[in-house]
This record gives sequence, structure tokens and C-alpha cells, in this order.
Amino acid sequence: MPVLFISRGTMSGVYRLVQCLQQRTGLRCASHESLTRIVNRYGELATRVVEGLADAISGYEQFSRLRWPYLVLMRHALLEEILEDNMIYQGYSGHFLLPTLQHFIRVRIDAPLELRIKMTMERLKCDEKDARDYITKADEERVRWGRFMFGRDLRDPRYYDLHLNLGHMSLEAMCGIFERVMAEEEFKILPETRMKVERLFLATSVEAALVTDPRTQSFEIAAKVGDGGLSLSGPYLEGAEMKAVMEIAGAVPGVEKVRYSPGYAPTLDIQR
Repeated sequence: MPVLFISRGTMSGVYRLVQCLQQRTGLRCASHESLTRIVNRYGELATRVVEGLADAISGYEQFSRLRWPYLVLMRHALLEEILEDNMIYQGYSGHFLLPTLQHFIRVRIDAPLELRIKMTMERLKCDEKDARDYITKADEERVRWGRFMFGRDLRDPRYYDLHLNLGHMSLEAMCGIFERVMAEEEFKILPETRMKVERLFLATSVEAALVTDPRTQSFEIAAKVGDGGLSLSGPYLEGAEMKAVMEIAGAVPGVEKVRYSPGYAPTLDIQR
């Protein structure tokens, strides 16, 4: 079965939808929160980035230094989860971490504001005004997060294969739609798409090794795995710095041949 990426708004009822899907399909589930816990093994990096977002304009240089390692480690954590496919990821921008592949289905779930306010009041034990203010603030922060991290608007329908609203159908009906879509032959994982995921995981494993090693963590170095082996691109390096990069990359299991191209700024390979 494919991998289902669910992008959610604040208090949009996605947790209940995921529970329904798991009960019907038995699929594994990962979330933004579970990936953040994995990334936080590296010096609470994810938490520092999230907390620094509020000061991103005034402290943009500091935020930029955290952005690359955060994206690399989040991507690595997500890829580790989906190597076996057959799973659901629910968050608000995780699908931007990966390129679009045959067996990836990207979904955006919304709900009417009245329903979201009601759920917020019940969950946070607050009045209607506080619930409305909470939703407005959280939505704005998530939109800003998507723009800073990925240069994307989370609300843009072009980045999704399905866009559904819980105000127009029941959870059971929505679960049925997902079950039917995920069973379609065109979303079945193929040998070539599995190989792409495995190569992407290997490349990201190298990037993760580089951003977590004190000798190279300040460099933005992108990795790509192809038929010719591992290709690295990043700043001009020489001497001990270049030696450290090649040594770290070459020590990652699965890497056989390493080539370095200086002078190119790395980019996250997303949404062509």
C-alpha cells in the first residue's frame, strides 16, 4: 500500500480520522510530534528551531543556521519511518520534506471554524473567544512556518492530491474515500520508486552524519545518490575540512564512492 501524508489545520479533527483509518486498515502512523522527538535527540534542535521562529525576522541569521540541520534530520526521521511504506503520516508540512513519488498520496484536511472552535473549547477547557484566538494564532504560525522552512503556502491546493472538509462528510465516509484511493493500482509501490526512497534515505543519512558531527556541522552540504555513487555539493573546502567531510560520508553504511562538487548551495529536493 502507499504512504498517506495528511496535512492538518489546527484542531481540524485529524486525530480522530487517523484513528478511524488505523482501525480499518491497521496501517502504522507517524506524526510531526514523533519526528520532532527523534530530532531532539540531537541537542533539542527541533525545539530550538520552533522557539526561534518567533524571532526569525530579527534573528534571521541564527534561524538560518538551524534550518538546514533541522530539515535534514526531520527528513531522515521521516524516511526511516516510510522505508517499509504502508503508513500514515499526519502533520502540517511533512510532505514538503520529500519529492512526489508514485506511492505518496498527499491530502489536506480542513474543518469548519465552528467545529474547530467547539473541539478547541472541549480540549483546552476554554471559552469561545479564547478558542477562536488560539486557532487564529496557531494557523498563522503554521503558515509562516511553511513559508520560512519550504517557501510554500500550506493552504495552496497545488501541493495536494486530495483536499477534503470534515464539515461536508462524516469520518466514516472520509475513511472510506481514503481506503478506496489507497487501493488503486496507480498508487502501488513499484521497484523503481522503492529504489528512489532507498537512495534518498542513504543520501539523507550522509547529510545527517555531516550535520551532527562537530567537524562539519556548520557546513551546508547536500548529498545525492545515483548510479555513479554518492555526489556531495557544498561550499569550497580544503585540507582538514575536506578530509573530514570525505571521511564522514564514506563511513556511512552503503556508501562506496564519494564525489564532491564545491561552489553549489544545497537545496532540499522537494516539489518539482
